[in-house]
Amino acid sequence: MVPGLSDGTVELAALAGDGDAAALVAGEDDEIARWLSGPSATLETAARHIDRCALDWVGDWFRPGTALTWGIRDAASGALAGTAEVQLSTADVEAGTANLAYGVFPSWRGRRYGARAVGLMCGWLATTTATQLAVVRVEPGNAASIRVAEQAGFARAGRSRGVAGAPMLRYVRVLR
Repeated sequence: MVPGLSDGTVELAALAGDGDAAALVAGEDDEIARWLSGPSATLETAARHIDRCALDWVGDWFRPGTALTWGIRDAASGALAGTAEVQLSTADVEAGTANLAYGVFPSWRGRRYGARAVGLMCGWLATTTATQLAVVRVEPGNAASIRVAEQAGFARAGRSRGVAGAPMLRYVRVLR
């Protein structure tokens, strides 16, 4: 079961149903496609993504390839504003470290929803897991994601490589 998290302005909640699939497609812009998702989503691929997200919450959260994903929602309206995810086990990040990723839809940007979502994920990690460190890896040209990491209390900690070997800036936040 996906834990619901909230700070009163932003809620992290499960992705579900055709409404969220349509919102994922509608909310994707060139920035999200470039930095996170790749080719443009369709209703079919968004629905498959939502199903995969639900399955990842079942069973061992540390199994390779698992991404624990929430929808970032506006607390007042419940509208989907983006997505946020945690990977507790990934081959290119050291043990005891969680890899975080996030994307905020264009109409919700500039309201600190990304930073709030990251803060909620860090709080959840600190109280629910034994994870010691959270890491955000950002491509050097992604200024918006760098701002989110910094607003969420992450500090620059050198460079690393992304999944495809691309150079990434590494931001970390100690959880405990």
